[in-house]
Amino acid sequence: MKKCVLLILIFSLALSLLPLSLVSAEGSLPTPYDLATSYAEAFPQRDILSDGEAKAATYLAEYLSALGYATDKVTLRYYDQDALTNKQVVYDYSHVIGKMDKKKEKSILIGCYYGGFEPATNSNVGSGASAALSVGILQAVAREMATLSCEYNIVIAFWGGMEISGDFDITKCGVKLEDLALYINLDSVAAGDFDYLYADDVPRAQEKYFRAITEKCGVTLLAPPAYKKGGALFLGDGSYNYTHLGLLGINRFFLNEDIPCVSFLGGNWDDDCGPYRYAGKKEIEGTALDTFKEINLLNGGEDKTRIRLSAVESVITTGLTSDGLTAALQEAAEETSGADLDSALAYYLITFIAMGLLLAFFFVLILKQGKDRREQVWEDAFEKDPPSDPFEELRSDDPAPTSPARRSPDLPDPPSDGDDDVFRF
Repeated sequence: MKKCVLLILIFSLALSLLPLSLVSAEGSLPTPYDLATSYAEAFPQRDILSDGEAKAATYLAEYLSALGYATDKVTLRYYDQDALTNKQVVYDYSHVIGKMDKKKEKSILIGCYYGGFEPATNSNVGSGASAALSVGILQAVAREMATLSCEYNIVIAFWGGMEISGDFDITKCGVKLEDLALYINLDSVAAGDFDYLYADDVPRAQEKYFRAITEKCGVTLLAPPAYKKGGALFLGDGSYNYTHLGLLGINRFFLNEDIPCVSFLGGNWDDDCGPYRYAGKKEIEGTALDTFKEINLLNGGEDKTRIRLSAVESVITTGLTSDGLTAALQEAAEETSGADLDSALAYYLITFIAMGLLLAFFFVLILKQGKDRREQVWEDAFEKDPPSDPFEELRSDDPAPTSPARRSPDLPDPPSDGDDDVFRF
């Protein structure tokens, strides 16, 4: 019995010291890059629905618990058909949810995908470094937000099984949707030519707020181009019946529920907007090249990868703790959201048509007024100077006028014998 109690105490002590064990040799806290590489080295094979993914989920749940988060693993199931036996196969996978209750009415959810990019039947495809990079950032954010003050409850989510189970159940995110003020998504940050900050296809208050934070932190995060070229994958749903690099992540499900989002992602929007991140170079995700060594080589060195990860982490933590966040999210909640884009476009189209009809009406009215004005000028001219008789001169020289009205009153009437003189010769 004493041995069991002793083992429990040792396990509890080790669990409580887990964050301290992540401190680097220099005594400082590990950076997002340090956390990412440690995670990938501990779980190099996190293929979708595999035992490696399940073990990684347990590790992340313990990490959040050690930081003081109320942690839960939401288990879901994926049903597949075995090609050889033609029997149904059931796979379990988990979302790891950690909640930091700061006694606030609303919550902010921050999430990323933690697994690999291939199913368990196609393993040995690298260490899933492109996903691990975002995991490292989220671990650092969770560590910082565990002690920093914030006007919102903080919820951390590590999503599992996403690449094979595209029917993401948003009700399993760990927060009631009506209580969610913002969702922040991390998608392969630093695994690409550039890092972007994307909120929605139209300017939003939350995007303006976080862009101001990037300036405050001295960080450069590119904005998506005005013309967002379609992606290599078709994952559109709901009001987003199309896709591009900014909509390849979990954020699209929250956008379709009218929830303000901010997504930090790596890639190259001007190339193919697909999942491979590097323009004209090598495919990364889901290949044997999805390693830190290869990503660092493509980024121009490990230091540049480190800087990019730390930059995004600083923007998120600074944004969550700065003045103005509440006002920005209140404004964002009042704005037309992604699910209303179709109705907004219809409104603008109807307004455009109405304006066109109104302009046409005014044009016709102006033409009619011009015609009426010309007719009035013509009539006024007739009244002032009536037209003269073109035969007046001939009639005035007639030596024997026949019209009584034109004969002189001094001349007698001509004699008449009652015959018609018209044909008299």
